[in-house]
Amino acid sequence: MSKSITDWYHNLSIEDTMQIAGIVMVVPAILLLLMLLVTPFGYIIFASFLEKGSQEFSLANYAWLGSPLFLPSFRNSVIVGVGSVLIEIIVAVPLAILLNQKMYFRGLWRALITLPWAVPTIAVAGAFLWLCNPHYGVLNQVGLAIGLLKEPLGFFGDPDIALLSVVFAHAWKGLPLVFIIVFASLQSLPEEQIEAAKIDGAPGFSQFQYVILPHLKTSIALAAVLSGAYNFSLFDLTFLLTGGGPAGLTMGLPMLEYNQMFRSLNIGRAAVIGMTIFFSCIVALSALFILIARDRAKKA
Repeated sequence: MSKSITDWYHNLSIEDTMQIAGIVMVVPAILLLLMLLVTPFGYIIFASFLEKGSQEFSLANYAWLGSPLFLPSFRNSVIVGVGSVLIEIIVAVPLAILLNQKMYFRGLWRALITLPWAVPTIAVAGAFLWLCNPHYGVLNQVGLAIGLLKEPLGFFGDPDIALLSVVFAHAWKGLPLVFIIVFASLQSLPEEQIEAAKIDGAPGFSQFQYVILPHLKTSIALAAVLSGAYNFSLFDLTFLLTGGGPAGLTMGLPMLEYNQMFRSLNIGRAAVIGMTIFFSCIVALSALFILIARDRAKKA
């Protein structure tokens, strides 16, 4: 037996030997991925069918997805994800176009824009809580001084504006991601196209509408989906800013999952929420791939 295996090995070509060596080298990485990703995900699926206090399989956790506790949290996560992405795109695209021009200290400005991504979330939350404090916050002091506000606002404690304040905090934190993707796409835009538009007498807005924007369309869609999925599933910033309050008005799915897992000790419901977050992101990514495929088909 061993002799036949030895003869088979010696009769292999160099290409076959390289393929076998590649498979052998990849196997440990595949096993590690299975252990770290597939196994926990399989357990989450299994746990989602377990009702609290029982080891019997049940669909009660999935029926709970229509409860008055889940639906507002899902809505809040969608608002945070979509709202923050809209702000990021509105700010990042003009900034990327501006910093793509020749100017003094261009490298410094680019580095400063990416700073929010590098700052720890705890520092971001602390800065926003300080800026928005109703007693000594800078925003309230400036607003009162210029007459924009009649009385101090508790941005993260006011039921009317708490969720909007969380959206702006998420947008500030996620702005560098959108900026980097859009700016990288601008770097690949041939200058000849811009020069041709200028020679044809196209004004600045027409250059943006017919040259720059079509080139950035796929990149903006990619940035929107990635940043939206990130903000949709982000837990720590909202937890530090509001803790889900006031009265649960800023509680999203990640916060609800945390409460169900560590406060209510309901692993089944927490697993269902986690799967909802995961599959929501998968749907968004699938829509992006479909959009990119259609765009390439039109160009072909």
